[in-house]
Parts: sequence; C-alpha cells; structure tokens
Amino acid sequence: MSKDIVNKVKKFIQEYNLIQNGDNLIVGVSGGADSMMLLHFLYTYQQDYNIKLKVAHVHHGIREEAEADALFVEEVSRAWQLPYYRHNCNVKDLAGAHNISEEEAGRIERYNFFISLSNDKCKIVTAHNMNDQAETLIMRFLRGSGIKGLGGIQPQRDQIIRPLLCLKRKEIERYCLTNEVAYRDDHTNFMPIYTRNKIRLECIPYIEQNINPNIISLLGEHSHHYRESEAFLEFYTNDAYKKCVTLLGDRLIIDKTKFETYHKYIQRRIVLSALQALRGSTKDITQRHLESVISLLKLQSGKEISLPGRVKVYRQYEELIITWSEKMQGAYSYPLKLGMQYIPELRGALRLAVTEKETVYQKEEKMYTKYIDYGKIKNGLQIRTRLPHDYIATPKGTKKLKKMFIDDKIPKELRSSIPLIAEGDKVIWAVGSRLSSDYYITDETQEVLEIKIFFDNTQEETC
Repeated sequence: MSKDIVNKVKKFIQEYNLIQNGDNLIVGVSGGADSMMLLHFLYTYQQDYNIKLKVAHVHHGIREEAEADALFVEEVSRAWQLPYYRHNCNVKDLAGAHNISEEEAGRIERYNFFISLSNDKCKIVTAHNMNDQAETLIMRFLRGSGIKGLGGIQPQRDQIIRPLLCLKRKEIERYCLTNEVAYRDDHTNFMPIYTRNKIRLECIPYIEQNINPNIISLLGEHSHHYRESEAFLEFYTNDAYKKCVTLLGDRLIIDKTKFETYHKYIQRRIVLSALQALRGSTKDITQRHLESVISLLKLQSGKEISLPGRVKVYRQYEELIITWSEKMQGAYSYPLKLGMQYIPELRGALRLAVTEKETVYQKEEKMYTKYIDYGKIKNGLQIRTRLPHDYIATPKGTKKLKKMFIDDKIPKELRSSIPLIAEGDKVIWAVGSRLSSDYYITDETQEVLEIKIFFDNTQEETC
C-alpha cells in the first residue's frame, strides 16, 4: 500500500487541517496519474475521514484521446459507485474569445465547473503535487513575482484543497504501481509546447543533473518559508494601508506625508495593495511600475503615469491618486447565476457563492467582495450599467443613484461605466462603492450570498 506515501499524505492533511469529519469533496479527475492516485487515496480512506466524494471531469475538446479519458474516468467512478459529473468545452474557442492562453482558458473553465458543483458545505480537491509547486515557483520567479507569488500553490485556498502537495511525481507513480491504480497519460505533457512543459521537460531535469538533484524538495521547502514571510508582511502592510489609503468613489487616495514614513519596501507593498483593491488583481504589475508610482512623490503636482489594466496614478498636491484611466464603453446587462461567469465588459469574472451566516467574517471593507442576505432576493440578479430610474436603499431611506454618485463625488464621465449588481431597478451594490441597506445581513438572515469580482479574471494563484 506504499505506507510511507500514505502516511506522508495523512500527515500533510492533518498539518494543514485540509479535511474535516463529514466533508463533501468534489475531486477534479483528469484520468492522469496524479488525479487517479488522489481519487484512489480518498476512496480508500473515505470511511476513516467520513467523507462523501463526487468526481468531476472536464473534456477540454483539444486532444483526440480526450473522449477516451472521459470514458475511463466515468468507468472508474461507476465501478467505485461514485457520482460522476462531466463538462464539455472547447478551450481553443474560449481562449480566442477572451484573448487569453489555452492554459489559462482551461484553468478558468475547470474551476468554473468545479465551483458550479459546490456549495458552502463542499470542498474542491485538486491533485497538484510537489513537482507542480517547483514548476510554479520557477515560472513566477522568471516572471518577476514577489514573495507572495513565490509562496506558490497553497495547500488550501478558499474551498480548494491540495492534499498531494507533499508528494513528488515519482512517489505518485510508485503509489499507482504498487496499488495497481490504472491511469492514462496525456501525450501533450511530454511536448514542450507550453511554458510549464518546457520547465518540466527541459529546465528542471537540467538542474537536477547538473546543479542540484534535490531541486524539487528544495523549492517545496522554500514555498513554505515564503508563505510564512508573506503572512507576517501582509499583517504589517494591512496596518500601514489603513493609515495611508482612503477610498473615495472610484479613487484610492494615498496620503503622502504618512506614506513617506514607511520603508520603501513597505511603500511598494502599499501601492500593490491599492492596485489590487482597484483592479481586483495585480496581473502585469512589475517592480518597475511600483517604482514609477513612488517616484511621483518627487515630482510636481499634476504629473501622472499609466499602468496596465486601464489604471492611472497622479500626484495631486500632498496626495497620490490611483484611479481608472479610461471608462468602460457601452451599456450592458447580464443575468447572474451561482458560480463563476465571465463578463466581457469588465474584462473579468464575477463569482456568486451561497454560504451560512456563521461562516462570514468580514473584518474590514473589501472593495470587490460583498456579502448580502440571500433570502431577500426574489427576482434574480443582474450585473449591468445604470438606468434612468435606478435607486439604492440607505439606512435613512431610498436615494436616486444619480444623487448618490453626486454625493460621493464620482466624476460625471465615469458614472455610466460603473458596474451595478441589481434586482430590477433596485441597485444592490454599486461596485467599488455603496451596498443597499435592504440587503444587509441581519439576525434573521439564514443564508448569505458572497459576490466577488476578479478583474482581468486573474488571481495571484494561477493553478
């Protein structure tokens, strides 16, 4: 049974508290060695953990053998009497439609599907291993990631858990061999056609043979150290951010005097946090961009710079202002459903997830995440631009949206581009601004709806 491998996984699960008694687990299974080993382990020990399993498979519509992979996973699921769910998509078409890579399109589609099968009582389980971790760290280092990015793939992020991060790929293959776990090879994994594949097939083997044979373990250990460092720095930065940064409408204002009291390294982190708050991501933001923002402190009032993601930063007397450099064009309206969906005009995605009130803890205001009373929604939600008779409820009564924008000093030219979460003509949330008091969470609330927006459809973690 490869007891050493089993014990290593069990210890990792316990260390990070990944699985609790009675968990419902949605297991992403491609049919490859990693995911089949994961499924076999969870199936073997499901009584010990008192867990229920669902198998989720995504047919990406790329490889000829993909249909055979899907049927293989379905057959194993049926033999083990596990619920099986399949999702067909065309990753090439999705990548072209959203102007992203096939890798990114496939990742988004997989997680969208997994989330669609889940609720607040479910966890999503993926088979990322220590080799994946090493590849991720090398990719992020070469792309200029900071400490947070070099923390790599986390054992748990939100409802997603990765119990195999403690194992090397060779250990997974040994487990499959010892336990006669059948799996299917994806021939594209052995072709250097993607960046990750080139690192896996060319870069890491070269390092192992010529520089450090233990590079996989070393990078796995380093990812843990980086995550610990990031946890401390995030705590310190959050405190500094609260003292320096103010949200006003669609603008973030940095107080120059307070900002300059911090070390330059913390200044960069404050700016990065502000960009994360505004854009919903820090994709394409480099060290050079952060230095450019800080350099505005030495320039005269009125000087400005442009950053990726339609953002501009300018000096205004004793303040730095971070805001959008262009408005979104055209009216739009899309009905919303639970799960993740891409909104073209936002150049990003929106996720709706239902959870119990006891699980919600919003210590501080988050610009692009909001929680509302799910039971108060009667006619479905939309994301759209404003309409003439829109209004929003406040603790003092209803207010026309136009009046709210005026009171909040939101520039006239930006008002029509602000995304609204609405139920009919009742505005629930003007994104980046106010939340309707009619949908506040109260003592009577039973279920809570989390609304979260990811601009550029990215997160720090891309696995």
